[in-house]
Amino acid sequence: MVGIILATHGDFAKGILQSGSMIFGDQPNVAAVTLQPSEGPADIRAKMEEAVASFDDPDQVLIMVDLWGGTPFNQANGLIDGHEDTWAIVAGLNLPMLIDAYAS
Repeated sequence: MVGIILATHGDFAKGILQSGSMIFGDQPNVAAVTLQPSEGPADIRAKMEEAVASFDDPDQVLIMVDLWGGTPFNQANGLIDGHEDTWAIVAGLNLPMLIDAYAS
């Protein structure tokens, strides 16, 4: 099973998770993590680690971020060290991309 993390600046991840659920239904092993204005890189990194720990034994992890080179991307990039064969990061998160991930 694939675990999916949606990681964004602000509440975009929560909103797109809700939109995806409206279209495709609630999905297991999906988490939205947000970087709020008062938070820093360590905060979103910790949220990503918590998300992975909450998944039911995923074979693979897909981290979908809003912006290439942004803080969520950079922290995800550090998180996949040692997991390059089974984890991936995709930047430019949008609703069609999320629906495609759900359908795959």
